[in-house]
Amino acid sequence: MAMTPAQINADLAKAFRCYASKQRRAGLVLGNRLAVLRQEAALAHLDPRDFEQMARAQMDITDARMRSDVATFHPVAAVAGEAS
Repeated sequence: MAMTPAQINADLAKAFRCYASKQRRAGLVLGNRLAVLRQEAALAHLDPRDFEQMARAQMDITDARMRSDVATFHPVAAVAGEAS
């Protein structure tokens, strides 16, 4: 039996809530790891600017990979690709 529009809407809301929750948790984990690594860098007498440069380089690499993944695998992107 096909889902009703109300059921589809409820499932969409649940899916996006789950997505937002996982993103929030991932951000907390990343923030905690960066805080620990910043402390380790200070203990290693690494210049804070060098740490920031290393972190920014890794962030740029990760950001590019995530953008590529979203363009390829994100369900909304797949639907848009199928529609055209």
